[in-house]
Amino acid sequence: MGQVNTRTAAHRSLRFESLDALDAELDRIESALAAGGLRTTGNWTVGQIGEHLGKFVRCSYDGFEGGPPWPVRVVFSALFKRLALGDGPVPRGIRLPKKAASLLPGPAVDNREGLKMLRRQLARIRAGEPMLQKSPIFGALTHKQWVHLHLKHAAMHLGFVAYPAQV
Repeated sequence: MGQVNTRTAAHRSLRFESLDALDAELDRIESALAAGGLRTTGNWTVGQIGEHLGKFVRCSYDGFEGGPPWPVRVVFSALFKRLALGDGPVPRGIRLPKKAASLLPGPAVDNREGLKMLRRQLARIRAGEPMLQKSPIFGALTHKQWVHLHLKHAAMHLGFVAYPAQV
């Protein structure tokens, strides 16, 4: 099967206003997974999505590997930081550069394990551990800004997860 164009693939429009809302969606996904009624409409499995989101949260705590050259950071921060931290959705179909390969999921991530990784990182937020690392693109962010960015990022990726409405 070839790559899906995630800019045009079927996608649910999600918005998480809180960690509780994200947790509720993860609960629904796990229920659908257990019932066998879950599929994805993008290029990644549920496990890969969970692992990717978990890695991104972990890096906002533990640091990112590398990053773009400073001129790129300055331009991106000036042009896109306000958009990234605004109310609009994260755009679909953005490919990470090779320098960010550590954020990509493995090719065969178990669905439950990927979701567990994400839940472990979300538990750090719930425990009050502050996210203090600089974004490789946007520079310094407050803990509140990091949480907002993670909720938006999760909404975009989890929008590719489809399951029966009654779950």
